[in-house]
Amino acid sequence: MNTLKNYYEKYPLTIIILVAFIIRMFSVLFAKGYGMHDDHFLIIETSRSWASGWDFQGWLQTIPQGHSFTYPLLLFFLFKGLMFVGIENLDIQMYFIRFVHALFSLLTIYFSYKIVFRSTNEKKLANISAWILCLLWCLPWLSVRNLVEITCIPFLLWATWLYIRNSSPLTKDIIYSGAVMGLAFAFRFQVVFFIGGFGLAMLIYKQWKNAIIWTISLLIVFCLTQLSDIFIWHRPFAEMQEYILYNFTNAGDYPQGGFFKYFGVLLGMLVPPISVLLMFGFFYGYKRLFLFLPSFCFFLFHSIFPNKQERFIFPIIPFVIFLGITGLWDFANKQPLLYKYKRIIKVCIIISIILNTILLVPVTVHYSKKARVESMVHFSKYDLDNFTYIVENSEGKDRIMMPRTYANAYCTQYNLNDWDTFSKDFDTLSTPAFVLFFDDKNTSHRISKLKAYYPNLQYDTTIKPSFLDNLMRKINNHNKNFPYIAYKNFNHR
Repeated sequence: MNTLKNYYEKYPLTIIILVAFIIRMFSVLFAKGYGMHDDHFLIIETSRSWASGWDFQGWLQTIPQGHSFTYPLLLFFLFKGLMFVGIENLDIQMYFIRFVHALFSLLTIYFSYKIVFRSTNEKKLANISAWILCLLWCLPWLSVRNLVEITCIPFLLWATWLYIRNSSPLTKDIIYSGAVMGLAFAFRFQVVFFIGGFGLAMLIYKQWKNAIIWTISLLIVFCLTQLSDIFIWHRPFAEMQEYILYNFTNAGDYPQGGFFKYFGVLLGMLVPPISVLLMFGFFYGYKRLFLFLPSFCFFLFHSIFPNKQERFIFPIIPFVIFLGITGLWDFANKQPLLYKYKRIIKVCIIISIILNTILLVPVTVHYSKKARVESMVHFSKYDLDNFTYIVENSEGKDRIMMPRTYANAYCTQYNLNDWDTFSKDFDTLSTPAFVLFFDDKNTSHRISKLKAYYPNLQYDTTIKPSFLDNLMRKINNHNKNFPYIAYKNFNHR
């Protein structure tokens, strides 16, 4: 024990990263599925379909859709590599995908530690920041998700570290920092507001030459990542142009919220009551311009822009954490009276640690959207090359998107939400190999009704949601994590 303690005192970052790796391995092994629409359908479903020789959402056809191809193309090459060595099944491939992302996420801890230590020269503060990023309840699970809002984070921290690691940035560090920031921009276009804050900090410090070199380096790398637009659409920045146009004309079609919505998101994610102190420390740390201004500009834009989805604010979570820690430290050193409230602060920390631990364990291994994923995995066991399936949701009426790539075959989905429409489509609809009954409400009646069209339907299996999926559905009846009842049609063509 003393040996381990001595080793930690000498190499704290190594121990923290090792613990983070072990925890994230649990997410690699058990946190299957996907968290939300974008981390599967915009990334995995698209890149895997390209690797399989088809185009799931038609991104390569007709007109640009407004998506940077950088991240999907990287995963396309990874999928092709896995297929080359004989790993064809997506369910197996995703273990490798999650592992790569888990390893990449460790850079977040590494660079955050370096940034805090460089900014404060306090190893204690660097350790605390790194431990929070290691153990925060949602981060192991998020680290293996395919969200651009998460995968851009190590690039943002890396670019920041390269620029501030010397009191006066070396020319090579300025170039490298700009190049890495260009990669972050290529992954997530909205990072432009973080970039704007970084550039603003340079101008405030009158680092004119640095700003020019950094910007040129950033633009060169970013332009190189967008060359696919020229090959596909025969014009530069076609996807980015469509992205900007779409977001400003369709912002009102997505979840809305008031100016303070992201305050609430961050307060919840960083676990109250200590999250309140971290938010205070974040704003109190405004004098550290290269850390504060980029994240603040990013935060301010998203607070103003009407389209407010929780994941949009994820890229600045590490900055809020370590600026919160360092800001509180600065405030405590200037306010000796704060020590009178030391016991209250200690109680707040204990409460937050308990809440975080309660959440960390189940969320780290949470199989999200299990029923949907396992339905498609179940279809893959029949080893069909091409088939149609029906998702029967006449009770709910919603159009359900299934992660079809897990079926490991080209398959067509038909959504049966309205019986009159289905009756009209019946003569032109390919005979389904399977039918998935969404939800277990009035299933006997729904099955009997569909058997009038397909008399050979036979019960196959029932796929239930995971524990947390089921719990979230009970808490919020708008959550659609229902079980699926699968029937197979033996006379399918």
